[in-house]
Parts: sequence; structure tokens; C-alpha cells
Amino acid sequence: MGDLGLKHSEIPLLFVESPKWDPSLDPPSIHYTADLYEPADGMAVQPVLRDRMVLKPAIDLKRYRCHSVIDWIEVQMETNGVHQAINIQRFASKVLGDNRSASKVYVSGPTRNSGYRGSSFIIRLQRPEFRHLGSLCAELVKKYPTSARSIGDLAIAGIEVSVDFYVKNHAEMGSEAQDLLRWQMTEVLRRHLRPERSLTELEENQPRFFATANGNSTSKSLVSKSTAKASGKQRSEIQRLGLNERVLAPLRIGAHEQAPIDTTFYIGKKGSPVMLRVMDKTTDQRNPTLGTAVNLAPTECRSRIEVTFMKKPDEVGGPAAVKLETLSDLVEYPFKTIRKLVFEFFYPTINSGDELVHLSFPVNVTELDVFRLSGVYGLDRLQRSIAEISDRRYRKKEITTKPRPIGRKGKAVSFVDLNRMIDRSLVRLSGDWASS
Repeated sequence: MGDLGLKHSEIPLLFVESPKWDPSLDPPSIHYTADLYEPADGMAVQPVLRDRMVLKPAIDLKRYRCHSVIDWIEVQMETNGVHQAINIQRFASKVLGDNRSASKVYVSGPTRNSGYRGSSFIIRLQRPEFRHLGSLCAELVKKYPTSARSIGDLAIAGIEVSVDFYVKNHAEMGSEAQDLLRWQMTEVLRRHLRPERSLTELEENQPRFFATANGNSTSKSLVSKSTAKASGKQRSEIQRLGLNERVLAPLRIGAHEQAPIDTTFYIGKKGSPVMLRVMDKTTDQRNPTLGTAVNLAPTECRSRIEVTFMKKPDEVGGPAAVKLETLSDLVEYPFKTIRKLVFEFFYPTINSGDELVHLSFPVNVTELDVFRLSGVYGLDRLQRSIAEISDRRYRKKEITTKPRPIGRKGKAVSFVDLNRMIDRSLVRLSGDWASS
């Protein structure tokens, strides 16, 4: 372990604004252990993982309660006549009130624009219940006839699903202990998340975090795309090998960032068909325009990861990508099926840097240093850049050792216990939704 620099197994938690914390206590951090990778019983060692160390956070998942909810759902409604969105919203709100529903409804135009008048509407129901959604849509199509043969044929325009982690047994611990456990889970969710690679391939969809401090808002990429600080030697080598300069970005430690706990972490740009967010949720009812929010009670504070599937006008995607095209698809929908696409977590593996010898130029980076900053995602970017350069050099017969191919998982291993915890929560969501 000493050869790998693992004596530094504490990763400090980063904040934009210093939290309330007893100065007599050690600063907030999360501890990591390292063990040689061993395959499951009866399985052979994967060549790409041979002689590698697995880093695992010292976090007890039994101290958390995992709960999944549908935050909101949008239904697309094409009416036979021309109407004003505000009038439909007033009618829908009355229907919900008459049914004693706690849900809120918002009605907009096809591009989610306010003040709309026309025949194509988006009906958003906040914190929906299945029975209220069905009765609301039935009343809407009765009042505002559509071409849909039944409410089950109404298209789903968007849906947001959240997975929350609450600290158990609040009454038995002090506020510092509660906060630390929640912060550690928030850190684990960001640091170990790596969804399907297709969701992060486009530069505008790559992980970033957004923070507001002293009235100033900033957005930073977890791994910078800039290669401006690459050396002339590095650039000439990449050109000689016939590779895109983008492979250089992850090879510089300055390109990697650690997301502070008190920021919102994103994957996917706003309005894209799929977008993920991870946050330390301590407030609700935020109004960015007014800068206001309602503080949550300590028992309601949690670590949250959420995914939004959103359809744009005249586009296929978003909810349809996970087989949620119409309201009828919601009946007994298996929410567990979305987990591997968007809520997939991994342990990183590292070694002493043997792969770096295959590079024909020096770099100021190690696998451990990268993981300490940009987590599993940044480490995967680094490892794939090294693999791409090494493979090209091998094909040019400049090195004799054939690089081991990197598959979908890369050099990471599944965070099985966390993935299973989320699976169980999503299975419960399917049952709760069907019976609501």
C-alpha cells in the first residue's frame, strides 16, 4: 500500500461555504481502504484487473434509509380546440383540490413556455399519485376533448425520479454526527457514480458542478476539456500518433476538480433528454430569482440523486428511451430497469502506475491523485486516455507489450451493495406507485 501512496487514505470533504462544525473535531472527511482485487468465488481474475488495488469508502450503508419517489411527471395533451394554459391549470387545480390531493399542477405550452394559448399542452403534476393522475387526466380530456382514444394513450413528456438517502436514528446522535454521515453519503454518490458512458460522451453532457457563493454563480467541469496547458512535446506526440488532442486533457492533474458538498452536481445539460443531479438536500421550494428557500427539518435532510427524462417537441427520446411513452406504460412499470443506465456505482481500482511507462512523454498525474479529485468518472477518463495512446503505440510497434483492452466497466468494479440498495428502493417505488 505504501508504494501506491495509500497512506493518504483520508479524503477531506470540500465546501464552498464552511459549514457549522466543532473545531475540536477532525475536519469532515471520508476514509478509504485498499485491498488487492479478488474475483467472486469461482470466477477467474479479469486480465484488466490483475494486480490492481480496489479502493472502498468506509461507509456503513446500514446507517441509511433509501427511499425512491417520483418528483413529477409531465403529460402531453393535444386538444381539439384552442385554449389558454392558465385556464386549464385553474381547472386542473380545482380537480385536484376536490380530490383532496396534495399534488400541485402546472400547465404550459409545448416548449414549456408560460402564457401559452393554443392546442398543445404540457401538464406537469408535482409529487403525483397514480389514482390522482388518472382521475385528473380523465377530467381534463372530458373538459378539453383530445384525439386520444383513452387517457392511457396520452404521451408522457417528462418524468423525474429521485433516490434519497436519509440518516437513520437521528435522535440518538448529535447534529455534527448527522451532518457528517449525510455529507459522506453525498460524497460517495458523486465520487462513485458512473452512468452509461453514452450519457457523458458529448462534452456538454459531461459531469460538472454548479455553485453560488457571495452572489456569484459558477459552473465547473469535473474534468476540464482544455488542452491549452499541454506541452509542445505532448502535442507533437499526439499528432504523430494520429490521435485527437482530447486524449491529453485527463493526463494533467490540474484538469481534475473535486465537487464541493454544498454544490449541485450535474450530468447532462439542462433540457437534454436525460439529466442527472446529485445534491446534499437541506432546503426545498427554492426560488433562484428571489434567492429564497425553505430549510428542511433535520429529519428531512438527505443525500439525493435524481434523474430527469424529458421529451422535446417533435423528438423521440427522454421517457421513451426507458419505455415510458404513454400513461399506460406506467401501470406496473419496473423502475428497477433504469438503474444500470443512470444509477450505476463503481469502486475504482488503481496500481503503481505501470501503464504510464507506455507513454512517450512525461505526465504529472497518478491514478490515486485523480480519484481523490474527480472520482471514478475522472479516473476512467484517465485510464481510457492512457489505453488509447498505448494501443496506438503498440500498433506502430513502438512497445512490445500489448495493452489489455478496456471494456464497458473499464478498470472499475461494481459497488454491489450500493447498487442493490438502490435496486430494492426502485422495486418498492414500483409497488408504492401502483397502489397509490
